[in-house]
Amino acid sequence: MKIKIKKIETFTITHSTEDFVFDLNEFRTCTPAFIGKTHKDFMDYLTNDIDDMAKFLYENKDLICQSTQKSLYLLEIEPKYTVIEDSRESYEDSWYTMEKQIEGKVVPSEKKSV
Repeated sequence: MKIKIKKIETFTITHSTEDFVFDLNEFRTCTPAFIGKTHKDFMDYLTNDIDDMAKFLYENKDLICQSTQKSLYLLEIEPKYTVIEDSRESYEDSWYTMEKQIEGKVVPSEKKSV
């Protein structure tokens, strides 16, 4: 008789970029232009109105300052993350699965947590 066993592990990593500060008025003359008033409007603008950040930066390079361009680049195109929490360092969430083969049929077996 042959059996198949595999171990499955799941974990969570939470990581974040540094904080970036933006002047909303700097985006009012860009293409597309920011026409909102609130911070929520600005998040909608960044996530919904700008489809391609690299293209946006290229097309608006004369309208937004270098530090804003760098911040947008590090936020959207090439983010640099710092790990805040990694569950692999705290606990192991894993289990084994096994399938046993009986007379040519594969019969799934129990799941056993570790």
